[in-house]
Amino acid sequence: MVMSNAVRWARSVPRALGATALLGALATGTAAAQTLSRPGFWMDAGVSYGRLRLTCDTGCARIVAVNGPAYTVTVGGAVSQNVLLGVEGQSWVNTGGATQQVRSVTAVVQWYPWPAAKFFVRGGVGIVQSTVSLTADTTGAHTAKGSGVALTVSAGYDFRVTQHFGVAVQAATHVAALGDLAVGGAVSNTKGVIAYVSRIGVALVYR
Repeated sequence: MVMSNAVRWARSVPRALGATALLGALATGTAAAQTLSRPGFWMDAGVSYGRLRLTCDTGCARIVAVNGPAYTVTVGGAVSQNVLLGVEGQSWVNTGGATQQVRSVTAVVQWYPWPAAKFFVRGGVGIVQSTVSLTADTTGAHTAKGSGVALTVSAGYDFRVTQHFGVAVQAATHVAALGDLAVGGAVSNTKGVIAYVSRIGVALVYR
């Protein structure tokens, strides 16, 4: 009886080892499949629906929010599977009356919370140039130009079409500190102007 049990045990060992090896291979393959491979170089180009809102410390009369398209282009490099660095250019424009524009260039960091994540958050800081209307009357005499510091925060989701190409949806808020502005080329008491551009859109991506 002891010999028989020993024989059965000896025969079961190779089967157990084989099953363990198979499970290990499957687990390794699954883990590898869950980790997305992102190239060193990445880029995206998008179009969005954008809305501009202005605030001022003093000197803003009858400010209204206006809508317009926003365009973005971002290029950069991946430092890891979770972190991408890049430079983002954004241009928002409204031509319903006087032409208003908010253009910026920002250095951005894009972070994926998990190795296999397609959801990401992006933030950055840079410079901005703007032409804005400070009253509800959008004639040219009421526009002002300024430049300053821009901050951007966004969240999005990648939809892969191939291994590296796809489409992303993204919602973002762009904050531009323009400071004190002159209206119509004259000295003005319009002070502490901040422009907010909120946008939601889609982008073609390579990453």
